[in-house]
Amino acid sequence: MAGINFTSAAKEDSRSIFADLQTKTGTYTVEKYRAAFDRLYDHFSCFPDSGAPRRKLGPAVRMGVVFPYVVFYRYVEADDAVLVLRILDGRRKITRRMLQPPPSQP
Repeated sequence: MAGINFTSAAKEDSRSIFADLQTKTGTYTVEKYRAAFDRLYDHFSCFPDSGAPRRKLGPAVRMGVVFPYVVFYRYVEADDAVLVLRILDGRRKITRRMLQPPPSQP
């Protein structure tokens, strides 16, 4: 089974999504979404190449869906790890730039 790792942007996306859900809908919905994301990550761990390829967004970028959110990831075979790049609302226009790491700070 592949390990699951998250970029700092994906961690922030997750925090933001759950905080927004908590404010707008409450704990029950937050727990429902947490469970759905956990099932998706478990699936990626067992079948890391199963996500739909999104080559226009970058080399080896794949995606999975917990509607309305889209999880973008890359499988790093050498490390046997799935790297979650971003978790974005699929209703917005998603560009390659959104999946790039932020520039290094001086």
